[in-house]
Amino acid sequence: MKHARQTHNGRAKLLVVELNEFSVELFRHAAKELDLPNISRMLTWRHTLTTTVDRIEHQGLDPWVQWVGIHSGVPTSEHGVKRLGLTRIQSRKQIWHVLADRGFRWAVWGAMNAPLGNTSGCAFFMPDPWSFDETAYPSVLNRLLSLPRYVSKNYLEINKGLALRYGLRFLSFFSPRWWAILPRLSIVVLDSLARGGANVHTFTTLLDHLSVLVFVALRRRHDPDFSLIFLNHVAHVQHHFWRRSGRMHPQMRLALRLCDSALGLLTADAHRGEAILVLNGLKQVNVAGDGDYCYRQRNPEEALRAIGLRAFRIEQCMTNDGLILFETAADAQAGEQTLRCSALSDGTKAFYVDRVDQKSVFYQIHFDHHVAPGTNLIAGARSVPFDQLFELVTERTGAHIAEGDVYACGIDVKPVLQNHEIFNEILEHFQAASLAGT
Repeated sequence: MKHARQTHNGRAKLLVVELNEFSVELFRHAAKELDLPNISRMLTWRHTLTTTVDRIEHQGLDPWVQWVGIHSGVPTSEHGVKRLGLTRIQSRKQIWHVLADRGFRWAVWGAMNAPLGNTSGCAFFMPDPWSFDETAYPSVLNRLLSLPRYVSKNYLEINKGLALRYGLRFLSFFSPRWWAILPRLSIVVLDSLARGGANVHTFTTLLDHLSVLVFVALRRRHDPDFSLIFLNHVAHVQHHFWRRSGRMHPQMRLALRLCDSALGLLTADAHRGEAILVLNGLKQVNVAGDGDYCYRQRNPEEALRAIGLRAFRIEQCMTNDGLILFETAADAQAGEQTLRCSALSDGTKAFYVDRVDQKSVFYQIHFDHHVAPGTNLIAGARSVPFDQLFELVTERTGAHIAEGDVYACGIDVKPVLQNHEIFNEILEHFQAASLAGT
């Protein structure tokens, strides 16, 4: 039987920190070079190696797939979710809903590709910014969601008017009850801008730091039994700024320092006897210099209209992919055909295309080579200069592999697990604590 610690009030408590895709190798190096005490301490906890049978990026070996398995307790072959934003098709109960059925209160912040579902036992819920069908709970948290949701989908071409509107709504969240966190946040913002500059990468890191501050404050207010926070900034900088050798990129140094600060805030806030899990879902390996180029649509809607798609709206996903929602099945059929037939003038297929349902089509940029100047995107009789529609985001420095890591404090976890088996480890922790209290 598992042995689980109880808090001072006799109830099981667990804090789950989903630190997306972090590399243990990078953490070990950074903890020493940058003197990161909280990451160093985490690396001394009980370690579990996790694996998945998914092997191909963009076809299952992706965080928006692996986290669904972790949260629902079944592998990809059973949950069938392979695209970000498909929360409404998920019929299995998430781990927090199962715990709610057993009388535990829960709080979830930013869990990737996760549905709110039944709010029974819910203290608060913040969806990830790409899950377009989801809203926050309670509703006041939607003010905080509005700006990150807009920027995450449109950062290559920001509409100043929309950014101002969402920015003002974002700021309206900070009523006087939140002013206590503003001095600390202001210091971090100014320091981060000095170190990393004003750009989307610094914004991503700062958003995670703000999330931690709000999450900690809400945890103190609501005292849930099961708490989960998802943080993505380390995954982001690993994809963009992970050098094989030499001095770390300033964005990487900033992200790792704030990651260490976040772990310090979260672990310091843990209740006496509260167990903690830190996991990555899957991890990255360094591919700097391997020639893996990532392009993204400057304006996703305009790019699709330029090649002839009509009567649709686009929900941009995390990288260079999206869900196209058409008004009719006939429009979807025509749009799918146009995308499948599109190619670059160098002969490369332009898009990977997958029909989601009668009126929805998933698409993603299909190529990862460097596109030469003067290349056109060709769709039927239409030919559009490639660089008018797309922009090189990065030559990727980190890529997914089918292994992950769990670091555990105060909870027994098996030394080797499939990703989806983490679900049962969490359930057994609560069951063991409940039995110990009887």
